[in-house]
Amino acid sequence: MFDLDRAMREHSRRLFAYAYAILGDWHEAEDAVQEAFCAAWRGRADFDGRAALAWLYRITLTKCVDIMRSRGALSFAELPAEAAAAPSHEGRLELMDALSRLPDGDRALVLGRALAGEDYAELASRLGISEAAARKRYERAKKRLARLLSDDESEV
Repeated sequence: MFDLDRAMREHSRRLFAYAYAILGDWHEAEDAVQEAFCAAWRGRADFDGRAALAWLYRITLTKCVDIMRSRGALSFAELPAEAAAAPSHEGRLELMDALSRLPDGDRALVLGRALAGEDYAELASRLGISEAAARKRYERAKKRLARLLSDDESEV
């Protein structure tokens, strides 16, 4: 069972820091976290009771991406060439779809690094892994994202 009050008490600060690192705007980060908790409450019936924090991070990330999409603030500088080459609206939608298909940890690495500009030490700390592991997983995630984007193009 999902306990919203407990989740808010225990995780609000951590989720806010995560959203702020991605969005770079205090008010948007607050909005993202608030929307994430609302979405978690609405989706509580689907919550299996395991890994509440990971579930909340994933929801918060989705809300951050929604906010970035609404303001047109997606940066493609760190992403694979397949993503950087397609900054059109359609290309962004394909990128967001491909990102959504990455495992949560990989998606957090890519978005944290490419969109929020987090360094490897920050990513490692947030994900509870070593800096070397963050670096390696990030490179693998970029390659996986490039493959997903290439697969999308071949399906058209």
